[in-house]
Amino acid sequence: MGSYRKLSRAALRQREKDQHDPAWLTWLSEMDGALETYFAVDAPDMPGDPFTAVGLAHAERVFMAMFSAVDPLFEPEHAAVVDRFQRYVGETFVRSFDGRWMNVRISESRDTDVFFDRRGFEPVVLTPFQDSFIDVVSMVLTAVHCRAGGEWAWIYGNSAQDYAEWRAPGQPRIL
Repeated sequence: MGSYRKLSRAALRQREKDQHDPAWLTWLSEMDGALETYFAVDAPDMPGDPFTAVGLAHAERVFMAMFSAVDPLFEPEHAAVVDRFQRYVGETFVRSFDGRWMNVRISESRDTDVFFDRRGFEPVVLTPFQDSFIDVVSMVLTAVHCRAGGEWAWIYGNSAQDYAEWRAPGQPRIL
């Protein structure tokens, strides 16, 4: 799950600038508190080591039980809980695969940004062994839309395999 497109130098400069956006930095600084709430309120019965494929599979089931359709995900009253699930999913990839959060602009204007209360950015995870982002917004939307179950764990499993193959030769840098 990710996206790929060639960026101009100006777009690359903008992406770097976006990493210093005050709203983005605030969002990052609230990570620990949001995850504490996630584990206490949203998914209190997570497995012992929640940042695994087993944890993701459990979390996806919980998320699908909360939301039976996609439209409610965009309602302002659900923004906080959807954001916490998004943070948990992304943080699982950050912790498991040497990832890092990145701010990637999803729309030209905050006025056209319909995701999560018009915050104006899309948190994605970048890992050192893939040339695309792990798009956690797409992951939460897909879980509710497709209702297949196991999607998040499947993506994690593929990432784990890619990560192991990348580590074997001594961690060559892709990015």
